[in-house]
Amino acid sequence: MEKVITVQNLRKAYKKETAVDNVCFELMPGNIMGLLGTNGAGKTTTLKMITNLCSKDKGKIVIDDISLDTNPGLALKKVGAALDTPGFYQELTARENIECFARLYQNIPKGQVMELLDYVGLGFQTEKKVKKFSLGMKQRLALARAMLGQPKLIILDEPANGLDPQGQIELYRLICDMAKEKKTTFIVSSHQLYDVEKFCTDILILDKGKSILQGKTEEILSETTNIVDCILEETEAFPHVLSHFQGISLTSQKGNQFTVKLESICLDEFIKKLIESNLHIRYLSVRKHSLQDLFLKLTGGAAQCIH
Repeated sequence: MEKVITVQNLRKAYKKETAVDNVCFELMPGNIMGLLGTNGAGKTTTLKMITNLCSKDKGKIVIDDISLDTNPGLALKKVGAALDTPGFYQELTARENIECFARLYQNIPKGQVMELLDYVGLGFQTEKKVKKFSLGMKQRLALARAMLGQPKLIILDEPANGLDPQGQIELYRLICDMAKEKKTTFIVSSHQLYDVEKFCTDILILDKGKSILQGKTEEILSETTNIVDCILEETEAFPHVLSHFQGISLTSQKGNQFTVKLESICLDEFIKKLIESNLHIRYLSVRKHSLQDLFLKLTGGAAQCIH
């Protein structure tokens, strides 16, 4: 199966500051990649280089086997994008807006505009002026616009920004449906870490322009450290016993309640060591690091500052 996009050694610097440094990734049909990072991490610059809105200093971008350097016009025909806040003609209807943008393309089938509006859930709002649309409806309209020409790759920059929880769920469901039904590939820049963890197949985290983590979401999260919450009858002996264990670290203690990280030891072995040390377990539960836990660990940032 051919790759929809391949990015190799992408670099961009502004004067003395490097915005993107040696970023690489590739995506297959139907993949949804969550692009994450704190303010100034290089996300928007990366998206603008992929869409040819800004030049790159170094690197290679190939879209559907077409080089963005040698044939940018043909390569970008494979791409749909909605960057920044969706902008539309406020006095025109949803249908009229999409028809205006459709004129920028060649050979758009006559019925495709209405098909797209139906697909994104605006079939009953086609004759409503955009100035009366909610933000969620505008985000759906932006997605319909990005789908013009049936692109193989759609790039969305903070598509859920400003949406209420229900609006976010509906938008993510629509993206997942497109990826599954149409094999459309997505790159989604987002600060909604919990949602990215649930619907993205791939993750790329940037920090100060560099890629600090990338790969399949399921694989990344399955490899993260186990966190164990336990209540023991003994309180004084546990820290001393724990100091002799390798691959385990104590993160918090409140009375006889302990939280530890299993960094290079499995849960069964940890329980076995407790029993062998004559420590009596009253309660024990295991949880995995979430994407937010992993993000904060890698970047040292705060979740609410991710943009």
